[in-house]
Amino acid sequence: VVVGQSGVGKSSLLRAIAGLWSQGAGVVKRPSLSQIFFLPQKPYMLLGSLRDQLLYPRLDRKISDEELVHVLKMVRLEDIPERVGGFEAELDCADVLSLGEQQRLAFARLLANRPGFAVLDEATSALDNENEANLYGQLKKLGIRYISIGHRISILDYHDRVLELQDRDKWRLLPVKEYRAQLQIGHAHPEEVPA
Repeated sequence: VVVGQSGVGKSSLLRAIAGLWSQGAGVVKRPSLSQIFFLPQKPYMLLGSLRDQLLYPRLDRKISDEELVHVLKMVRLEDIPERVGGFEAELDCADVLSLGEQQRLAFARLLANRPGFAVLDEATSALDNENEANLYGQLKKLGIRYISIGHRISILDYHDRVLELQDRDKWRLLPVKEYRAQLQIGHAHPEEVPA
């Protein structure tokens, strides 16, 4: 998980890793872009059918309704097809779904596409702890590796290491257990702590 004060470059780092940003200097070693899936805090919801939402960006893929229902069950949105009129119904998700439901639908999209690596930029910020735990659990079950930014302490539970970005190109990489211990004794600034 990546932590640090606002404006220190957390989202910029993740965008560079995801191949969405090429400004700056240096080298980013990562899997091929075809194996990376990026989920921002406010998910991209295209105008189209529920099926399109789940298959994006690979709309040409053929996946059965049963498989799509299974993916929706994994993110606890199995009622969505009935609510919106089926997988082929055209919908504007921003009007029909809450931000938390949109975030879970974006995770369903990620799970349907099964990338090797996910980049999560506050992708669970609108979720309760139970849904957040479920989504990270699904990623682990499927063997999808991930890197996250988050501002809640609960997000530490799903990571092994903390990359703390600091001012002026300083950073440190710590095991989560050590980072938690430093939080307990006050060696991290409140702005740097997921809360």
